[in-house]
Amino acid sequence: MNLEERYKKLADTKVIQFIEENIHTPVTSLVLRGSPFESLDINFLVNQIVGKKKAKKKLPTWYKNPKIIYPPKVNLEQTSSEITALHKAKITEGNTLIDLTGGFGIDDYYFSKKIDKITYIEINSELFKIAKFNFKRLSANNILCINRDSLEYLKDTNNKYNWIYIDPSRRNENQKVFLLKDSLPNVLKNKLLFGNKSQNLMIKTSPMYDIEMGYKELSGIKELHIISIKNDVKELLWIIDWREVNSRVIKMYNYDSGKKYSYSTLDKGLNHNDISLNNCQKYLYEFNSSVMKSGLYDSMASKYKLSKIEKNTNFYTSNSKINSFPGKTYIVKNNESINFKKLKRNYKGKYINIICKNIKITTSKIQNKLNCKIGGDKDYLIFSKTIDGNRVIEASKL
Repeated sequence: MNLEERYKKLADTKVIQFIEENIHTPVTSLVLRGSPFESLDINFLVNQIVGKKKAKKKLPTWYKNPKIIYPPKVNLEQTSSEITALHKAKITEGNTLIDLTGGFGIDDYYFSKKIDKITYIEINSELFKIAKFNFKRLSANNILCINRDSLEYLKDTNNKYNWIYIDPSRRNENQKVFLLKDSLPNVLKNKLLFGNKSQNLMIKTSPMYDIEMGYKELSGIKELHIISIKNDVKELLWIIDWREVNSRVIKMYNYDSGKKYSYSTLDKGLNHNDISLNNCQKYLYEFNSSVMKSGLYDSMASKYKLSKIEKNTNFYTSNSKINSFPGKTYIVKNNESINFKKLKRNYKGKYINIICKNIKITTSKIQNKLNCKIGGDKDYLIFSKTIDGNRVIEASKL
């Protein structure tokens, strides 16, 4: 039985029911039990169950469709989430886009809602068949699917696209890599090809990729998007317009959901290094992960007229409340020198959140010293180096 026939078998009502009923069944138990269907082996079914379970939060549109086929776990881990795919689609406009690293096709599905003609290219034949099959299930009918080497296809075609999108593989011989020169396909070696075949280029890089290196290695950068989900940086998106000279505009997004996010923008060329220092005031501020990744936190603090509690401590303070602050805001209840005996009397056996910032002690050691429990909705003990020395700040998150 070929792959397409197996995919069709998965659409059977009894198979769908089996997958739904075993979403939370341990994999080992499923394997030992074996497949109840003659035409579908248990490993194939397990892969679908694991994939569907992982898709519940990351890919809710796929999860809700019972006839979707899931790829091997490693491919699913590397794919974009729906939140980041939707973000990319919002950036694009025009008639044509070619995705040189199609993968599971999440990005292309959302691109297809914004761009008239999408060309999806994937060299892995199994992944290609899965994505093509799913596009039909999702009624994404304006996607041309091609199973071949994307660079060879790009060299052969006479088309010039409004957009090229590329998410270079960050695995090299089963090792994770973070540099563009180590990723596949090699973006740096093919910049001329991309420039000849597109008006705009969008490159997705690892959150670990160094931003300064990006500005040195790439050209025509219009803007950089730093995308976080729930304060965890997921993607760096380099938006390149070949007609532009490198711009240092960095846009920082932190999504709580697909529709709710905080947003900041700043020109990295206008970075401020003269941030003022002050002791802890009424409010304490901590920037989100996108701002921290940008390296522009002191510049952002100057924009919001904040002071820093110590040169190398990334906490900021003010007597004014900033409702639009891109990060966490705390109201300070108390600020004093660290006295573990006193703190233990106050917090022994109680729930409290602990933060350590620029101080030589860990949260686990503090928990042991205080004999407290970690948790609670909003109350924090913040152990930090300040201009007044090492302090403990009792605060509540707003």
